[in-house]
Amino acid sequence: MACLARIVCLPIYLAFPPHLNNGIYLMNEKFPAQGYKDNVLSDCFADAQRYFLDHYLDVDRAHVVMLAEQKIITADELEIILRAIEGLNVEEMRNAEYDGSVEDLFYYIQREIAAGCGDADIAGKLHTARSRNDIDVTIYRLYLRKQTLDLIEACTALRKVFLDLAARHHNSLMPAYTHTQPAQPTTLAHFLLAMAENTSRDIQRLQRAFKNMNRCPLGACAITTTGFPINRYRVAELLGFDEPTRNSYGSIASVDYFTELLGSTSTLLINVGKFAQEFLLMSMVEFNVIRLPDGYVQASSIMPQKRNPVAIEHVRAIASKALGQTLGVLTSVHNTPFGDINDVEDDLQPLNYSAVRDSIRAVSLLGHALGAAEFNLELLRQRSEANFITVTELADTIVRKENLPFSKAHAIVADCVKRSSKADGNVTFDILQQAAKETIGRTLNLTEDELAETLSAENFVEIRSIYGGPAPEETKKALDEQRNLETNDNTWLIDRRSKLKDARNQLNKLTLR
Repeated sequence: MACLARIVCLPIYLAFPPHLNNGIYLMNEKFPAQGYKDNVLSDCFADAQRYFLDHYLDVDRAHVVMLAEQKIITADELEIILRAIEGLNVEEMRNAEYDGSVEDLFYYIQREIAAGCGDADIAGKLHTARSRNDIDVTIYRLYLRKQTLDLIEACTALRKVFLDLAARHHNSLMPAYTHTQPAQPTTLAHFLLAMAENTSRDIQRLQRAFKNMNRCPLGACAITTTGFPINRYRVAELLGFDEPTRNSYGSIASVDYFTELLGSTSTLLINVGKFAQEFLLMSMVEFNVIRLPDGYVQASSIMPQKRNPVAIEHVRAIASKALGQTLGVLTSVHNTPFGDINDVEDDLQPLNYSAVRDSIRAVSLLGHALGAAEFNLELLRQRSEANFITVTELADTIVRKENLPFSKAHAIVADCVKRSSKADGNVTFDILQQAAKETIGRTLNLTEDELAETLSAENFVEIRSIYGGPAPEETKKALDEQRNLETNDNTWLIDRRSKLKDARNQLNKLTLR
């Protein structure tokens, strides 16, 4: 029985945990208990002041206008409530200290509006046909959608840097690497266009995330809408949303409006991290093929010769930090209930905003640093013919001219490289013929001049004019395609910002007194 008593009592203790105050357990603290206030409410209040105050007020304005238009409240009540909202001292509210007299910023705002109305009954009508549930998921979207547009804008700026550089370097040879080893010649344009195309796909993913996010949950109320004849389309219009969310249960329960964004952002950050790593390697003295100007490097406090490429280091560090935050959010929400739950609300939302903000910082910094960088084109050209990286074309030429299977041509060239490595490091005509005799029992019909042309990096690149290849004629086509995407994406961004601005102007016109 003693054991059973302990088992029964334990849940009761957990349900009513005491608060320790100077060593004294208090069993009957009034709300908010000091421990709850200090560890939850104060922080959430400060976060809401920073991120949501203006959005709360916009939601109030749009909702009360709709209530009046739907004849749910009178024109006089609308006028009184709007005057109270416009009479608020927003800056004072933004800087107010949390004192525990209300639960959160929502109730603080409603208290101030009630005071401005001078009639608690009229002020109370503002909350007709809505809940904190649908208000909260709306203000989260309002803040996040602007950040998403800012991130898309940073990505378009980075892509422009890639494209502007590529436009100047269609014929600038460089070595391409696989497994961190010199592999084949390419051009700087081909290399940079690869990054530009990656960034274009990131932009497309972010645009899709924005589309999903830019639907308005207001009117879902707690989770099942309301019996009042509200107009959800009107509130969505006034707040600049494309449309209302469809299912009211999902409006409250679904979190893909931010997980889709974070998934897209995670992909972007992985790409940015890989780009940064590439340019950091290129900036090493041992590589010496990219140089940042003085504004983007730092000296050493002890070593006078140092030019540390810290700007790109910060790109990698900030992107890694942002990626960690996105993964932290996704981990936090992956097994939470499908409904209204604190796990995805006030404590978590600021991490979304921090992740996106750091993503913007990383993308923007990379664009600025690369836009000011200089490439060592002569050294890149020299390396485009070093380390035998043109011999793939030699094997291909042998296939074409000798009608041999590629496996035989590959074996000839591999033996040729081994022999050349033991000599002076150059593939000579004699070494090639010796390798051919050893492998297929005869010499090749290839001439010495043809060998020289085959091994040139210019020829290697020029002959690869296949769709997606590095030949200048092909990279110029690819650049044109990316420029068209650039135009379309810029138009999309301008249009989205314009629609939000128009909605803001419409709301102000209807509500400012």
